[in-house]
Amino acid sequence: MLRRDAFSLMRKELIRVSGNAANIILGIAGRRVGTEEGKALLSKAKALGLKTPQSMPEFVRLAVEETNMGFGKIRVDELNLETGLAQVSISNSFESEPPGSSLKPACIFTLSYLEGIFSQLIERDVRGSEVDCRAKGDKLCRFVLSAGPRP
Repeated sequence: MLRRDAFSLMRKELIRVSGNAANIILGIAGRRVGTEEGKALLSKAKALGLKTPQSMPEFVRLAVEETNMGFGKIRVDELNLETGLAQVSISNSFESEPPGSSLKPACIFTLSYLEGIFSQLIERDVRGSEVDCRAKGDKLCRFVLSAGPRP
């Protein structure tokens, strides 16, 4: 795992080298990490004999909250697998340091990670937005995610 300051330095270097493309790169990387984590968790669930996660909201909730990836304390505040809606909060996001340092949400990697992991766990494409962020002075980082229609 990386220290918070290491990620911050990597982000600054990406911005220096690639300008506005840094956020695109962070988004792609976050979604890839989330997708791979989701695939591993889904594979583990199937190996344990669990059926599809759509019928197991508690599995999805625990899988996201207990990923232990070092992104901060993740909490699934709301989850409706039928509609594909979720609200997630992170009380100490590694990406929002230092608090109050931005005018807009800053957790691009984390948002994309959540989109990737939820997409795998509920087997639908998930997109979202960060509606609160510690980097802009909010108490915590809060994400709203929604899945596309079932195939």
